Amino acid sequence: MHRAQDTFPLSDFRQHTGSHLERLADGKIEIITQNGEAAMVVMSPERYDELTHELERGRLWRQATSRIGNEDGLDARTAIRTVAAELGLTL
Repeated sequence: MHRAQDTFPLSDFRQHTGSHLERLADGKIEIITQNGEAAMVVMSPERYDELTHELERGRLWRQATSRIGNEDGLDARTAIRTVAAELGLTL
C-alpha cells in the first residue's frame, strides 16, 4: 500500500541518500517523485526478491486451482506440482 510518508522528492533522495538506504534496508519501499509526479519505486534487492516470490506463488496457486476438478481432473496436490514443474519452480 502506498503511503504519503514513504513518498519523497528526488532532491531529498539525492541529499539524504544514506537515510533512504537505511529505511530501504529495513524493508521499506519508497516512492520518489520528480516535478510532483511519481517517477520511481525504490526498494532493497531482498524486498524485491520477496515480492517477486510472492507473485510467483500467487500465479502458481491461481493456475493450479483453475485445474482442480477441471477437465484435467487433477487433485490439488497434483495440480500444484504440475504447474510448478511447468513454471520451473521447486517446491
